[in-house]
Amino acid sequence: MFKNTNKLFLIIALIILVIAGRFMLLKDEVVEIPTVTAVTNAQEIETVRGSYCWHSDGESICVDTAAPHEMIVEKKMPYIKVKPNEEIAFHFSQNPTSITIQQWEQDYDYKEIASSERFTAPAEKGKYIISALTRFSNGDITDTIAIEVE
Repeated sequence: MFKNTNKLFLIIALIILVIAGRFMLLKDEVVEIPTVTAVTNAQEIETVRGSYCWHSDGESICVDTAAPHEMIVEKKMPYIKVKPNEEIAFHFSQNPTSITIQQWEQDYDYKEIASSERFTAPAEKGKYIISALTRFSNGDITDTIAIEVE
């Protein structure tokens, strides 16, 4: 009789541990796809959402979009005027695990210009397309801005 009781307690304890472990994993889960804004000292810069993959509550979604420079043209995004070397920051509604800021040069060529949410606008006058590839515990998103250095 004690063997069956011990087995029952062991099974109940394991079930409780599994449920508690799942709860601990879910409490840090970012369910909603984060929103993003880009800002300078003087203004907010409109962003356009690019490709992303997101999973939560046992479901996943991946969306593949055009390249950032194509998205800017397609969405008719205005180039926001900024000063040379002005600091610009991406702000997220959730805390990212990593971020890479890319400056698109020609067509599909880009260079990495920062690995945090803040970066400095180029010193030279011109139009620039900047994208942020951001990773979260539940996936990754890409957001793009268009700036014109005056």
